[in-house]
Amino acid sequence: MSHSTTSADPSSHLSLFPTLPAVIPPTTRLNFLKNWWQRSVMSASHAEGRLLQRIVPNTDISLTQPSLYPLVGRSVAIPVGNGSHVNTFTLSPLTNSAKLPITDSAPTPVVWDHTSTWEQGDKDAVLERGENSKNLVMCHGYGAGLGFFYKNFYALGQVSGWNLYAIDWLGMGRSSRPKWTITKKSNQTWDDIVEETESHFVQSLEEWRKSVGLEKMTLMGHSLGGYFATCYSLKYPERVEKLILVSPAGIAQSPKGLISQEPSDKSPQELLENEAKELGATMQAEAAESAGQQLPPTTTPPARRIPGWARYMWDHNITPMSIVRMIGPFGASLVNTYTSRRFAHLSTEEQHDIYDYIYQITSSTGSGEYALASILAPGAYARKPLFHRLAKLEMPTVFIYGEQDWMDYKAAEEARKKMKVDTKVIRISEGGHHMYIDNPQEFNAAMVDEMKN
Repeated sequence: MSHSTTSADPSSHLSLFPTLPAVIPPTTRLNFLKNWWQRSVMSASHAEGRLLQRIVPNTDISLTQPSLYPLVGRSVAIPVGNGSHVNTFTLSPLTNSAKLPITDSAPTPVVWDHTSTWEQGDKDAVLERGENSKNLVMCHGYGAGLGFFYKNFYALGQVSGWNLYAIDWLGMGRSSRPKWTITKKSNQTWDDIVEETESHFVQSLEEWRKSVGLEKMTLMGHSLGGYFATCYSLKYPERVEKLILVSPAGIAQSPKGLISQEPSDKSPQELLENEAKELGATMQAEAAESAGQQLPPTTTPPARRIPGWARYMWDHNITPMSIVRMIGPFGASLVNTYTSRRFAHLSTEEQHDIYDYIYQITSSTGSGEYALASILAPGAYARKPLFHRLAKLEMPTVFIYGEQDWMDYKAAEEARKKMKVDTKVIRISEGGHHMYIDNPQEFNAAMVDEMKN
């Protein structure tokens, strides 16, 4: 096992972490080309590291406050069988005072210890856990990774008696990327595929839990990660003390009038021609209605349909990540367009770090991303909605949404009426789907409250 630590420099929080190469800024076409050309396992590690460097808040902190604990952060690859590993970031109180760096007679807030290898049973390589400590496990959503929680780690790590874990789902982020083999065969139903896909992620999380040696945890999942966290909690209720679902996917049922079709063998041209006919019929009906004409008794406005091109891409598992990979250096530009708009409220340097992180994990080999079409039908509604399964949960459950979230919190409100456990629905002001980045102060406060109660 190898460790590398960097001595503290009083002048900079970033010096608490290993020195990393600067991000290639998304400012020129040449830089997009460089970023695409230089992609590697190491560049993805560096991109994650830059976000983790931002754990310590950029505010003046009195390190002598009794409530402020020195923390040790570790990045570890946890084996989950078949030669695969789950990328894991851990944060816990530093229990060995002899390891405490001193800066101006006060402990540094975070000590970084990057563990490159890990041996089965070596629990100390993961965390220095107290006898009665509790565990928070954080799971990211689709197209994301554990680095997305960089604004939350420090505040949550300060809760006394808790250890924090954040993971990349198997096949996503910087975890192993095994070949995706779950595809619908002619003799299978979508229920079969959903069950197989859910089992894939649930069992990898259970293998991770066994490797780390956790008996119980508070499990937090965002978006698609919330979907899989719910599935895990239903199968292993004895392992989950509390379930926190952050803007979870897959709860609401598909609304009436939204029509999606089974995977089609038609060519894109045939699908687009059919879509044009449907669109023409819809426009004709709408034009007649706006002109005040009475439609014939046998004519009804066509139900809203998923565009043919969208159905084709969805059914053939063409993901946003595969498009980024397909268009080479232009993929980096596409990611930058998204990040610069979605995270415009962040500083330029922070936007660049998020852009590089998303690009590095997005452009990696496709694997877990292909689960999306198995779990969700075209239109992003679950093939097997959680709405009907939430009533079977056996642990207190908390739903957290942003007030500007595109995910509808009302589905959780309705599901709550049928649940037999203590259930809350919390909304974060000035927050969208990634409210933990949009308004980390309010999100962190809500999380801390749930950890303490």
